[in-house]
Amino acid sequence: AILASVMLFSLLPLMQVAMIALIRYRLQSASLPIPGESEPVTPMAVGGAFSGVSDLSLTTQAVLGILFLGIAVCAWRGRPTWIRFVMLASVVVLTLVTIVFSVAPLVTAPELSGGIDSGEALRDVLLSGRLLLSVLVALYVVWYVNRGPARAYYRGYYLTHPDETATERR
Repeated sequence: AILASVMLFSLLPLMQVAMIALIRYRLQSASLPIPGESEPVTPMAVGGAFSGVSDLSLTTQAVLGILFLGIAVCAWRGRPTWIRFVMLASVVVLTLVTIVFSVAPLVTAPELSGGIDSGEALRDVLLSGRLLLSVLVALYVVWYVNRGPARAYYRGYYLTHPDETATERR
């Protein structure tokens, strides 16, 4: 459960941020060699916002991914004992955030001023898949972390069986 949530809430967002940062770096450092000239020329069409993602949202996504990774490491270790509740709360909150940010583009009509492209259909399919996967992973994590063995792991000991305590009292 912890690994599934780390992949969804840490690795996937951090890979998205890294991919956009790499593409931005490549576009900003592009240069065109001109035959007969010693210095390459920087293209005129640079600096555009190709991704539609602001720097603030990329930074927020990276910070949340790293923060959740720290929570997951503590949850994997099982210490401190209250980390189980923090893990549950963070999975629920991140799932709600994912639902909001996945449903909003799905229900808004495309702007005709930006043109029509076939990428919108792909985006809708990917957002729907991410939405479904987020809900399934959140349900799995909530179910798994609330099971008896997981509660005992975070508590640090197993509770005695009621039959054993009844025979000890006699």
